Amino acid sequence: MIASGVASSPRPFRNRCRPPMNVLSIQSAVAYGHVGNSAAQPALNRLGHAVWRVDTVCFSNHPGHGAFTGAVRPASEIAELLRGLAGLGAFEECHAVLSGYLGEAATAAAVVAAVQAVKQANRHALYLLDPVMGDAGRVYVRDGVPEAMEKSLLPLADIVTPNAFELSLLAGRSVGDEAEAVAAARDLLARGPKLVIVTGLRLGPEVATLAVTREAALGVRAPLVDRPIYGTGDLFSALFLGHRLNGANDPGRALALAASGMVAALAATEAAGSAELALIPTLEAICRPDDLLPVTALP
Repeated sequence: MIASGVASSPRPFRNRCRPPMNVLSIQSAVAYGHVGNSAAQPALNRLGHAVWRVDTVCFSNHPGHGAFTGAVRPASEIAELLRGLAGLGAFEECHAVLSGYLGEAATAAAVVAAVQAVKQANRHALYLLDPVMGDAGRVYVRDGVPEAMEKSLLPLADIVTPNAFELSLLAGRSVGDEAEAVAAARDLLARGPKLVIVTGLRLGPEVATLAVTREAALGVRAPLVDRPIYGTGDLFSALFLGHRLNGANDPGRALALAASGMVAALAATEAAGSAELALIPTLEAICRPDDLLPVTALP
């Protein structure tokens, strides 16, 4: 649909005849708030999917609060957990792998091994890479993680969901508007992924989210919420993957559903005056938005 304004649409629903999909989710976790797996699991569960959760770190809270406690899980422990799943024969029943924040660069090797094993066991399985590295011009991961994302994980990904800053790091070029974002996304497509979703592209009073394939580029825009809210990229990636697994195979459809759910999440969080996503009280509206943002074709 190409339009202006917000377009109404019947609320999406899960086909109850379809068995639940299983998602192996490898990313961070917090005790307080909703980032990483603490955001992805509730959303994916609400969309009808089972989550096999492997936490790369376990912190008391998002480090953006200043003080926090907890630890990075060593790559060897993550690899051991993933080998345990493989030993069960579980990967034959895995429909998607979702990876996000890596506590250390060495964890990438464990993710690579898991993705390869899952795809060998189930050739239809998807791999969505959320290349969590930084935002707003600042890298906030450990040394070596950006290189591991680019060299080891990006070539394996079916879908990659960088924010505008992460896209600029991966593509090695400026990303300041939609045209530059589309060009940078197409650079990534040449290196393996079939679909690049660009989030957090600031355009004046709006923020754009783009879906770029080799054949087309689509975009949605929403009002910019210009304040720190933690876990937005983690939630978006889970929503996009969850809707895709529920049959929204058209990139524009999954984009509209996920981005519209984020509008509901951000509105509730802003109303609460919190930096933590108001996820639980608004989970239904986030996963089943009443109105969908219009999707526009881009040059």
